[in-house]
Amino acid sequence: MSMSVSEKVAKRVAERNTWATYSEPTVRMVCKMLWSLGNPSSGIPSQEEIDKIFPIAKVNWDLLRNPSEDKIQSTWIGHASVFVQMAGFNIITDPVFSKRCSAFQFAGPERYRDPACKIQDICVNESVGIDIILVSHNHYDHLDYNSVRELAATAIKTKRPVHFIVALGLKKWFAHYVPDSMQEGNKVDEIDWHETYTIAGKDGNTSLEITGIPMQHWSNRNGFDKDKSLWCGFGVKSRTSTKSLNFLFSGDTGLFDGLNDVGERYGPFDLAAIPIGAYAPRWFMKPMHTNPEDAVKMMDTVKAIKAFPIHWGTFPLTVEPILEPRERLEEEMDALGKDRSTFLASLIGETTTS
Repeated sequence: MSMSVSEKVAKRVAERNTWATYSEPTVRMVCKMLWSLGNPSSGIPSQEEIDKIFPIAKVNWDLLRNPSEDKIQSTWIGHASVFVQMAGFNIITDPVFSKRCSAFQFAGPERYRDPACKIQDICVNESVGIDIILVSHNHYDHLDYNSVRELAATAIKTKRPVHFIVALGLKKWFAHYVPDSMQEGNKVDEIDWHETYTIAGKDGNTSLEITGIPMQHWSNRNGFDKDKSLWCGFGVKSRTSTKSLNFLFSGDTGLFDGLNDVGERYGPFDLAAIPIGAYAPRWFMKPMHTNPEDAVKMMDTVKAIKAFPIHWGTFPLTVEPILEPRERLEEEMDALGKDRSTFLASLIGETTTS
């Protein structure tokens, strides 16, 4: 007898709870953390200063219209939103284009850096467009109602359907809150850890294998649904007649022993999107968020040839200075004698090829 979705999620929760690197925060720890955070927005420099020290790059649309067929091309939209192009597929990860990552747009963490572009800039563009949307888990800085609703509606309007691949347990949320995601050719499929979904390319010679990758995190949308849906990373492997490409999108995670298995089982990766921000205070955030030092370890553990830092420089979620993740990443790479170019923080809007 096959297990239900809720039973499968519960099994993964129980599995995570056995990991030595994971611990459930107590009520006292949560209160202490919230007290220590205060108002993260208070440490943000003026807009004029941010524009100087951390400008938004102009998107190179010529590159996006003509991606290399034998390489992975990634454009940072902001936070964990990345526009990835590989083997003829256009993919966007955890799309958040709203002003705030919150249940409401009148309160909650507000952007101090705008997204690199608007949804319309990508979707209403015959030579670019979006084919696949990956959603790693249901936290508001990764699953944004307004953004996925607009993406689904725009896909219908432009007659270019999109395929949502989401963490196990989220298909029900999409069916209820974003019905357009399942209409007029749009599709939603949910995925478990180690489960693979294959998508055929338009040319008939290319396929994309998307696999749910275990990560150390948790889920919660409304305060009453903690760990009722899964969280995951995504391994994205293209297969063509000439070359295979392998991309890892980590979503959110703390450093954990299971990453060794990820590297052995699914690596090496040509490119990995690895989080480097929202790590302070460390005594609280360590089980759920990698800091720059952990991110470098993760790069090596999952066998990534090149890494791309995400989950920083966009929303005031924690108390580290806004550019500290980039600075600490550079320092760690230098301290270990590694080539900075293999794990280099870019500007929002910049495109890199690997």
